[in-house]
Amino acid sequence: MPRYIDVGGLFDTTVAVFAERGYRATTTQEIASRAGVNEATLFRRYGDKATLISTALTQVLAKAPFAHVTTTDDVTADLVALATAFAETNRMHGGAVGTLLVEMQRHPELRAATDTFMPNLLNAVHVIATHQDRGQLAPGDPVQKLLILLAPLMLFGMLARSGAESIVAEFDPNTLVATFLDGHRAS
Repeated sequence: MPRYIDVGGLFDTTVAVFAERGYRATTTQEIASRAGVNEATLFRRYGDKATLISTALTQVLAKAPFAHVTTTDDVTADLVALATAFAETNRMHGGAVGTLLVEMQRHPELRAATDTFMPNLLNAVHVIATHQDRGQLAPGDPVQKLLILLAPLMLFGMLARSGAESIVAEFDPNTLVATFLDGHRAS
């Protein structure tokens, strides 16, 4: 095993195994094997599996496209960018956030890992709220508006991960946003 550890690669591997297998079936042995490091090194550096997974999620999701959405004056372009960033983040990381949301119910040691995606989520909510404040989107709870926008992508992600990819249409962010704006544009 190498002395130098590619920490970014280790974190990507950890998130991939977690997304594929869930918390209980994820083992430090598999993570170490896939990442090409000694399992003892993982325990020395991170202490336990929950800390390793939480640390990996924090690092990986902080660099994900969904963490970097911004607000401009163009509501349509911003919503397309937001949906595209969400879909790209999900594609890159195999639905790790969805896995975390399901797994933290059964494994309270993962609850701290929710801090990994809250800044990303709050930033996306800010995009919605900003356009509401500008009168470009209908009033209402910006969290609910965000969930309405992203729900089809979440469902498509779950279907793709279940092996039902053949029934999932190709993602078209422009159509998704146009449909969303039909019901949520300020009048």
